Amino acid sequence: SNINFFKVEDLRTVRSGVVYHFKVIHARLSYQLFRCPHCGFPSLIKNGTTLTKLRLTTLNGPMILLYLRKQRYFCKSCQTTYGAKTPIVEKNHSLTRGLKSAVFKLAKQSLPVTTIAKIVGISASSVERILYHDFQRPQRLAKLPEHLCFDEFKSVAKLYSFIALNAKSHNLISILDDRLSKNICAYFENRYSLNERLKVKSVVIDLNANYQIFIKRLFPNAQIVIDRFHIIQLVNRAFDQLRVTTLKQLNDKHSR
Repeated sequence: SNINFFKVEDLRTVRSGVVYHFKVIHARLSYQLFRCPHCGFPSLIKNGTTLTKLRLTTLNGPMILLYLRKQRYFCKSCQTTYGAKTPIVEKNHSLTRGLKSAVFKLAKQSLPVTTIAKIVGISASSVERILYHDFQRPQRLAKLPEHLCFDEFKSVAKLYSFIALNAKSHNLISILDDRLSKNICAYFENRYSLNERLKVKSVVIDLNANYQIFIKRLFPNAQIVIDRFHIIQLVNRAFDQLRVTTLKQLNDKHSR
């Protein structure tokens, strides 16, 4: 309510030979302050403005910038300066809350970071910072689930990481930087007691033989369950291999 808009411009810029079109909204943020937020005395005076360039929400359209001139205040009593604030953006940030909200909505649809960046018109690194700003890996859970899922995934370049999930809720239990058996065993043994690990009833895995070795060590009472997807995949590969072998044994290559 304290932002006054002046004009809207259509501009363009050239980066690496590519022409980008964007809109610029010129506005001013100012309101009356009577007391200093620091000392509380009624000794504030206006002290010019500062220009901030904010990114507004856009979906597959031209980039929209808000050139917002924020009012500055000076306290003659405590000699401190103070800037006008607005709820559309956090302090010292250039990406507005609406744009960050759009990133979260697209991420809920399981879109890749690069795709989200192209849709909203920001860099992939900015999308990652928004999504993982307050993310912390859980050190341990208050209660270890009775049913677990173990698997690995390609995380960086050709390196694989280990991931453990709750088999029923699919909530994250842990992500380890590698899939070495000694590190996986050390993680669970250092964080969960034997009594806690004895309560685990099942662990769902793929056909990785290494997992079967240390699962019995970590969870003595757990039943090892092979994921049905890998069973079907194994059967399909066997049929395909038999088909190719049979095809090579045929003498008449032109017969249907």
